[in-house]
Amino acid sequence: MAFTVISLGGPVTAAGEAMLRAAGITSLSTGPYPAKADVIALLAEHQADAVIVRLVDRIDADILKASPRLKLVHKHGAGTNDIDVAAAQALGIPVLAAVGANAHSVAEHALALMFALVKDMRRQDAFVRGGGWAEKAYRGGELRGRMLGLVGFGLIARNLARMALAIGMRVQAYDPFAPDDAFADGAVRATDLDALFATSDVLSLHCPLTEDTRNLVNARTLGLMKPSALLINTARGEVVDEPALCAALAAGTIAGAGLDTFAPEPPAPDNPLWQLDTVILSPHIGGVTEEARGEVSLITCGNVIAFLKGESVPPRFFVRG
Repeated sequence: MAFTVISLGGPVTAAGEAMLRAAGITSLSTGPYPAKADVIALLAEHQADAVIVRLVDRIDADILKASPRLKLVHKHGAGTNDIDVAAAQALGIPVLAAVGANAHSVAEHALALMFALVKDMRRQDAFVRGGGWAEKAYRGGELRGRMLGLVGFGLIARNLARMALAIGMRVQAYDPFAPDDAFADGAVRATDLDALFATSDVLSLHCPLTEDTRNLVNARTLGLMKPSALLINTARGEVVDEPALCAALAAGTIAGAGLDTFAPEPPAPDNPLWQLDTVILSPHIGGVTEEARGEVSLITCGNVIAFLKGESVPPRFFVRG
């Protein structure tokens, strides 16, 4: 039986495309953030058997119903906040995600944002480009000896913890769902989230977006942090109340922030974060290095092929509502 797979928001890698073709699957793709009406029309026209979700606004019930042959939704990555998982499950359509494929890449990116902030790289680069050369004006510091607080302790955070411990940081993590053996490498389990905010020199977010974590970083929790503290977000933009963060940075409540995600995405051109020189920004690319993107595509396409052909897929890739 012939199958059609449509990648929404951009194609998978060439290696992933080759896997799909070798399996006899017709593969189509859209550009980033396609309009909902265009997605519905495309799925209906080609009677898609599966969709791969890359850069989209939202996969909702209307889109899920567009092709009566739709059997599977697979996120090209780990976060599924852009997919209405409950609606998919109500329709009997499983949702899968490439869990863990880009964990090392995102952890490295979080560490890079930390280094960029503590070494004052944004201003130092601009200083030299502007003709400056005065080492006495430099106020950079070290990460060694500082306390890294992790909100969430999944694969990304555990990778980051090992990196941070290797350079001499201390690490504590809050995650009531993480097993005890996750803390075997030297990170300490934190049992009080407010205390984590208050005692961390660098706070890095690695939790999924849920109703419990939406705006978890807000005026109150930012007020708990040290004036010298740094905030890193490679999770989801909606975990942070951006207006509250802007106010905290402007007032010196915290010292700086490294942000790879925003709410909404793409962010507005007049976002007030752009005016703050204590912020390092990147366009949600922590998990899309060439290495990580290749691994995500191979896992995603492998799972899609196996599922459509009735073969087993490891349970860890299935998203629970």
